[in-house]
Order: sequence, then structure tokens, then C-alpha cells
Amino acid sequence: MDFIRLLRPHQWYKNVLVFLAVIFSGSLFDVAAWVAAGVGFVALCALSSSTYVINDIADRRADRLNPEKAGRPIASGKVSVLFASVLSLISAGVGFAVVLLLPVSAVITAVLFFILCQLYTFWLKSEPFADVIVIAVNFVLRAVLGAFAINVWVSPWLVAGVFFLALFLILGKRRSEMVFLGKRAQLARASLRGYSQELIRSLSTVATACLVMSYTLFVFFGLHPGLYVTLPVALYAVFRYEKFIGEGSVIARHPHLVFKDARMLIAIVLWLALTLFVLYYF
Repeated sequence: MDFIRLLRPHQWYKNVLVFLAVIFSGSLFDVAAWVAAGVGFVALCALSSSTYVINDIADRRADRLNPEKAGRPIASGKVSVLFASVLSLISAGVGFAVVLLLPVSAVITAVLFFILCQLYTFWLKSEPFADVIVIAVNFVLRAVLGAFAINVWVSPWLVAGVFFLALFLILGKRRSEMVFLGKRAQLARASLRGYSQELIRSLSTVATACLVMSYTLFVFFGLHPGLYVTLPVALYAVFRYEKFIGEGSVIARHPHLVFKDARMLIAIVLWLALTLFVLYYF
């Protein structure tokens, strides 16, 4: 249904970051930790959906010009702005009501997450550099909320790793959109939002290098040095995703589709298996 599409449940995969703290804090078999992180996940999903609706309301005119976004419920006229506004308020209310079950630090993180989302929609989206940074920060806040939810230390490796992974995905998406829309000059310029094509390529390269370096430092100098065995698999996944970016692939433009690529799926599952083995059995 259109109102479900408006909430974008397919984008909730981003909120899985709340479970990183459970895994890397050694709480894999702690049911209470999973429940607390699950509450955080539900709250973030509701808050995220609220912000997606607000974003679609604000971007409805521009979306009508984009071949991939013209079919969105508000842009296509299938859902009215009034109905969407009410839906956004309900979703935000549910999110804040749920997060109140968690510690105060998690509640504050959720509020900051929601505020940054609105700043992005109505201001920072049109500010080069600030736009991608604030999105990356919101990815970090998802992971940090998970740590606060289960009352564990927020590792600087968690912050750095998630931040550079987010930059890699965000700038990769922009670059792949540029490639995809290359034959549509006006749309390509709109997708760049103040960036030149050369700058997008350069920033994407820098983000990739920072991601690889931060993960390499983590596996050798973090609390679990045995994780160096995951490095080849992690590099393979990054390099393959970089290929998707350069081709303007639909996977790079819509990262939730990454599991449709068999090789990436195998790499992700293998990385997760190796990580769990090192953390809990090595």
C-alpha cells in the first residue's frame, strides 16, 4: 500500500547498526541486551520513517523530475500532503514513546538523531560537505544509541568505523547517481547538489581510503587483534562495492539491494562468521 511505501520500511536496514554494540561488547548471548537493542531498533525505525515522510513532502516537486523518484507516493499524488503529515507525526510519536523505555542517554541520542534529520531536510541538504557529514553522523548515532541502550562503553573504533563506512556509502551513492544520470544533464547537475563531478569522484576515493585504513587499524590495534583474519574478506567487499559505484549500478544507488549480488552476500556472511568466531571462540 502507498502509505507503507511512504514509510520506506526497506530503509530500516540502516538501523541494524544498533546491534553492533551487542556483538562487539561480548553480549551475543545476553537476552536482555538483545531486547534493549531491539527496543532501540524499533524506536529508530519509527523515527526514521517519520523523517522519510517529511523529506518526501519537502522534495515532492524535485522528485517528480527524477525518473527513479517520480513514482513516490507524494510526488505521484497518490498520497496527499495532509495525510502524509499526520502519518509522520504518528510515526514520530511512536518512536519517542518507545525510546523512553531506554536509558536517558539513549533518549537524548534519539532526539539528536531526529533533529539532525530535520536540519538536513530543510537546510543542510543544500550545503556541500555538511550534507554528507550530517548523514554520516546520523549513522554513528544509530550505533551509539545501541551502546547506550545496553549500557556499554562507546568505543572510538565503533564511531570511526561507522562514520567512514557511512561516508563511503553516501558518496558512492552520489557518484553512482551521477553515472546513472549522465545522459540527463539537468538531472545529473541536480543530483550533485553543488558538487562538481571531479570533486565527487575525489571525495568518494578519499572516503574509500579512510574506510579501508580505519578498518585495518581496528583489526590490528583494537581490542580484538585476531580480527585481522577478516581483513581480506572486508577488502573484497569494499572493492566489489566500489565496482558497483563506478558502473552506476542500482546496488550502489540503493544499498539495500546489495544482498541480490551473490558474491557480496557470500562475502558479508563470511565476514560475519569470521568475526563471531574471533570474538567468541578464538
